[in-house]
Parts: sequence; structure tokens; C-alpha cells
Amino acid sequence: MVAILALALTLTPAIAQSTPPPIRDDDAARLDVLNESLGQALRQAFAGGEKGELAVLADALRGTALPLDEAQAALAGDWNCRVIKLGRSLPIVAYPEFRCRADGSAFEKLTGSQRTKGEVHEYDGQLIYLGTGFVAGEVPADYADLPPETDPQSTPQFMPEVGLVEMTSPRAGRILFPRPHLESETDLLVLTR
Repeated sequence: MVAILALALTLTPAIAQSTPPPIRDDDAARLDVLNESLGQALRQAFAGGEKGELAVLADALRGTALPLDEAQAALAGDWNCRVIKLGRSLPIVAYPEFRCRADGSAFEKLTGSQRTKGEVHEYDGQLIYLGTGFVAGEVPADYADLPPETDPQSTPQFMPEVGLVEMTSPRAGRILFPRPHLESETDLLVLTR
């Protein structure tokens, strides 16, 4: 994934209708350790998680990612989306379903107190989400316009978010967020309809 920074982009019309912003160095580094981050988070979750939440997690991770062209087509539309936070302060927290929408390259979590808004683009043969995490009621800056340094204590609280998008069918998918700036080791945004 280090090559992401120097990559020549090939955009397909289904997802990338705008030029993607460059990935911030720290976000590229977080993507590089996605498997390590997820492994650490899963160890914590399965060591101390509740049975019901672990069942939700197992369902969220089930399914092989579709090829890129199929994944791009499958992502469009309205979704039920559920956040699962893994590791660090708690082994696992699975939140109830919220609403999300993907339209062109735009993706947004529309409900709940913690939200995200950004874009999905193809980078190096994968779908990558670049967005801004924010609290409901705030108007977030675009990912490309966030300050170079991230301050989790700032108000309003705008956090750069980067994730790997994996669609497993036209009715299911997930976005894996390695080492988010707040609360957890890995976050999953689980998409169903």
C-alpha cells in the first residue's frame, strides 16, 4: 500500500466522478497496517467480548470481497450501516443500525451522533474511503481541507478517516478503518440492505 502515495490513478465512472484527493501520509501509514490493526483488535474482541456482539462481528466479516468493478456497482444507494468498534479501551462495541448513502463517489453516514462524510475512490486496485469524522450538527471540512495535524481534543472535532471498502454482494459490504484517531484499534462500518 505504500505505493498509494505515488500511484497513477485509474478511475472508473461508477465510483470516481471527481479527482481523488491525495491520501495524507499518516492515513497511508494506517492503511499499511490494516491487517496488523485488525488482528490486534480481533484478539481483544474474542478474548473479552460478549457472545451477541461477537456473532454480529462474525457476520460482518463473512464473505469474500467482490472484484473491483462489481464492488463499485454494488456500493451505490441507501444502506443500513452499523458501527462496530474493536480494541483499545473496550474489547468490542456493536452499535445499532444507522443510515448511510453512497452516490457516485460520495459516501455519508446520515444518522447517529458520530458521523462520517467523504468519498470512495479506486487506489491501486482497491476501493478506499477518504472522509471526515464529525459530530452530528457540525458541518465537516472536506478531507482534503483538514489541517495537516490531527487534534482529537479540538472543538469542533473533525477527524480524517481512511478505510478499505469491501463489498461482498449487492446487499452487503463493510468499510474497515484501521487505527482511528478516537476510541478503538479498528472500526468496521457494516453495510446491509
